[in-house]
Amino acid sequence: MSPTPNPTIIFVSATPGKVPVPGEELVYRQDVTIDIEKEPLNGGILTKTVALGIDVWLIARMAYEFKPNTPLLGYGIGVVLRSENPKFQVGDYVQGRSYPFAPYAVLSEDGGIRVLKNEAGLPWTAYLGVLGLAGETAWVGYKAYAQPKKGETIYVSTGAGAVGGVICQVAKAEGLRVIASAGSDSKVAFLKEIGVDVAFNYKKQDVGTVLKENGGVDIYWDHVGGKTLETVMGCMNKYGRIVICGLISQFNLSPAERHANKSMPLVLMKNLTINGFIITDAIAKFGDFEFESEVTKLVKAGKIRAREETSDRLEDAMKMLADCLVGNNEGKGVIVFA
Repeated sequence: MSPTPNPTIIFVSATPGKVPVPGEELVYRQDVTIDIEKEPLNGGILTKTVALGIDVWLIARMAYEFKPNTPLLGYGIGVVLRSENPKFQVGDYVQGRSYPFAPYAVLSEDGGIRVLKNEAGLPWTAYLGVLGLAGETAWVGYKAYAQPKKGETIYVSTGAGAVGGVICQVAKAEGLRVIASAGSDSKVAFLKEIGVDVAFNYKKQDVGTVLKENGGVDIYWDHVGGKTLETVMGCMNKYGRIVICGLISQFNLSPAERHANKSMPLVLMKNLTINGFIITDAIAKFGDFEFESEVTKLVKAGKIRAREETSDRLEDAMKMLADCLVGNNEGKGVIVFA
């Protein structure tokens, strides 16, 4: 069999303080091919890609993990075409943590692959968002660190994002009052659709003013860090909990440009608890709180909704990644293959 085209997004380099630019830090190579029948598997599997997820955390992997001039890797789903591993059979659908951005991929177990059963019959893309890394991050982080009590108030920054949207809906279902912000009116509209009590555009309304007008905050789920974190700390109620899930406002800044938080004395004076977490470490410490079974029920019942921004063009992944890093996306980015 003659080689099959396998166009691939290649990671070239990471520049601190810079959003990756298509054609510079990331390149779409159309000259890559693969021999589907003879490609060496070395004990792994060959898959045909079903979908690839666009995640903010790729910017950290680009800075600290990926080697220059190698395929961009992320969360992906594929169907097994060939296998040299008895754990994976031809026809299985698998999810991988280090899945190449390409139509075909050779995967090994150390890339975090697992078989997806999808007994609920949900769209496969759900396993890249609400039932994937984003949903797992929200569910485990909330269960491990938020210590919610019915009637309390939680504020979620980047509330319309893939993680934030899950947090908003889980907290609302548990009887919390939910305040959430986003950077566009369309995202604010989505927050209202999913039941957020107070939804606002942080570009049009001052975060501190909104929070103080609503009686302060017991739990802050932070995605942005920087000045917003400093402001929210000033609005925390006594014994409040802050869960730091991300620092997106600081990712594209050099160390000298990063914000110095002047509210740290409030941690002492208000008896605040701050926890930052990386999802893999949190799972290793606490387990996953039956994430897949519990959240699948909620999704199937329509109690957790998510928005997706999809494309069937692999090359669009480069712009979609850049957009999500600066808040120009309108949902969880997914590349879907025919």
